[in-house]
Amino acid sequence: MMRETDFKIVFAEWKTTHLPALIERDIKIPAAPEEIVSIIGPRQAGKTYRMFQMIKELISKNFPQDNILYINFEHHRLRNLDANDLEDMLKIFYQMFSPDKNLPIYLFLDEIQNVKDWDKWTRRIYDSRKYKVFISGSSSKLSSKEIATSLRGRNIDFTILPFSFKEFLRAEGFKIEDLESFAYLEERGEILKLTEKFLKFGSYPKVVLSQDEKIKEKILQSYYNAIFYRDLVERYRLGPVLLDAFLKYAISCFSKQISISKIYNYLKTLGLKCSKSTLIKFLNVSCEVFFLFPVEIFSYSVKDKKQYPRKLYVVDNGIIISIYPEYKDKIGRLMENTVFVELKRREFEGKISQVFYWKDHQQREVDFVVKKGGKITQLIQVCYEIENYSATKEREIRNLSKASKELKCKDLLVITWDYKEKETYKNKTIKYTPLWKWLLES
Repeated sequence: MMRETDFKIVFAEWKTTHLPALIERDIKIPAAPEEIVSIIGPRQAGKTYRMFQMIKELISKNFPQDNILYINFEHHRLRNLDANDLEDMLKIFYQMFSPDKNLPIYLFLDEIQNVKDWDKWTRRIYDSRKYKVFISGSSSKLSSKEIATSLRGRNIDFTILPFSFKEFLRAEGFKIEDLESFAYLEERGEILKLTEKFLKFGSYPKVVLSQDEKIKEKILQSYYNAIFYRDLVERYRLGPVLLDAFLKYAISCFSKQISISKIYNYLKTLGLKCSKSTLIKFLNVSCEVFFLFPVEIFSYSVKDKKQYPRKLYVVDNGIIISIYPEYKDKIGRLMENTVFVELKRREFEGKISQVFYWKDHQQREVDFVVKKGGKITQLIQVCYEIENYSATKEREIRNLSKASKELKCKDLLVITWDYKEKETYKNKTIKYTPLWKWLLES
């Protein structure tokens, strides 16, 4: 009876909820799917609000509200549930709501991974064909690649990251009618200012919508703490002292090459004892909750991929700055992290298939090697200051040229702060594009 009372209270709250005003997200999710829809991504990236957007769209088409149930399994009354409790949940739903039996029931189940054996229950109600099921969670374990065997072939997944730059500008009330001509208008200074804001505070929706910088910082710190304690320490039962040292060091190395051995040696200098297998677990679970993203070197040799250090990126620049405020001046590295997150977004959307970095035996490096299908489609360098033909510019394009020859890729791009041009180098065309423009291109 205790659980039934909890569900009654939670459902009563839902019945009286007024959905908030929403910034429209660009990721398209089918409104009447045949499969279970998994909406995954990092904590606070907007998964819940994307569900609310779908609910609003249903209601706007006069779909009966009694056929729609949203439930957040992080609600304080819904701790420690299992699949049997979900049977009671549906019983209470039919007691409190009056759904149209000729229409499906839309179930929006937020943070479903908190429920023990949720997948078995979800499969059963899906197989009944009475429900349209949308599940969400801040773990890649809900993706079609990793989801429990019982649901494989029955779900499709969509990954939501913090706002894209286009969504960020929408939230800021800034419109661009024509991307090509805009570069020559006086508003260019304003978009560069917004780009800097995007780099330094990141794009978590609540952070973007806050106007006070101090509040932004507090929100970001609270997000780090929530990821640390709820997504990592509690979910995976990890030791907080060692994990905190690991994460702080990993964040400090964003956009740089890093290895487990390097982390292990650093922690030893702090007097912290651990095994390398423990650090590998820390890295793996940080990836599972969409917090850290390691990138392998490009090589046709599997052995090389595993032996070489990986480059490490963080889900949002704001998290980096909330831990290390002094990194606000590391514009080049913040640009590179931003470019990676956008590439990862495009990978999740199926526009590209994989991202690597490239490095040869002479230590020449290219930031990103982009693959689509089995083909390398683009090589990307990210460089903050490149306008003048300096040693920096010479090095960047020389590295691109060498990688282009080795990888047989002709699409060479340098993403800059505010430099737009096309140049020829050793019979190769190199395109220079400002970061803001590249972020707005599909």
